[in-house]
Amino acid sequence: MGELRLAEMHCRLPPKNPMIPKVSACGFSRGSLNDLYELSKLPKTSIFMMLSTLEQLGFVHKLEDGKYRPTLKIYNIGMTVLSKLDIRKVARPIMEKMAEDMRFTIHLAVLENEQAMYIEKVPGPGFVQFATKIGQAWPLHNSGVGKALAAWLPEADLDRILEARGMPAATQNTITRAEEFKKTLELVRLNGYALEDEEGETGIRCIAAPIRDHKGEVIAALGATCLRNELSSSEFTLTGQYMKEQANAISGKLGYSEITNPTS
Repeated sequence: MGELRLAEMHCRLPPKNPMIPKVSACGFSRGSLNDLYELSKLPKTSIFMMLSTLEQLGFVHKLEDGKYRPTLKIYNIGMTVLSKLDIRKVARPIMEKMAEDMRFTIHLAVLENEQAMYIEKVPGPGFVQFATKIGQAWPLHNSGVGKALAAWLPEADLDRILEARGMPAATQNTITRAEEFKKTLELVRLNGYALEDEEGETGIRCIAAPIRDHKGEVIAALGATCLRNELSSSEFTLTGQYMKEQANAISGKLGYSEITNPTS
């Protein structure tokens, strides 16, 4: 198959206009007509017409050795699509399923004005309802979503935020020293999720995990909030793993791949 790397290819010619190919999931670095034929088993004449049209449109370039490679025009289209994705629309169905399964309140937060701000919320079905609302902001040092966002910040940015915002105590469990907070963030990076154990409000616990974009950068945090008696300490690890899985599912829909962007 030469140097062609094609994960998946499904191509057909629209019946009304055979010169306009419809190609999906064609992710190759370079390859020949025979390479494409071996992988797709489509008629060579159809593949040739598609490649010719793509070349005319500037999506592929024919090399001197007769092989084809994609141009940056394809890359730019993909990046345009990714940039237009609304993370709330992507995350909402997953958040609804989580709230139903966990019976906790699920929040989506982003870093805004040096704080973790809720941009989406799905209340749990339980009797007790949290008064949190979209647009509400929490300090990074005493919230689960805040820790999940802070853990992957450059240290200089984190130091600047902590110095500007301070680390006031909200409860007796609040971390108020930068050195201790940074050690906590090391555990967040190691585990892939953050725990807030009655640090923002007495009697409230939260577990959160980071959401990444197509470049692997942390752009949001997914958090589950509940009463202390609804989540025992023995359940922290399993719940944290579940949060990480759901956050990764959202990241995947935003174009993130652990293969191309390995992280802890």
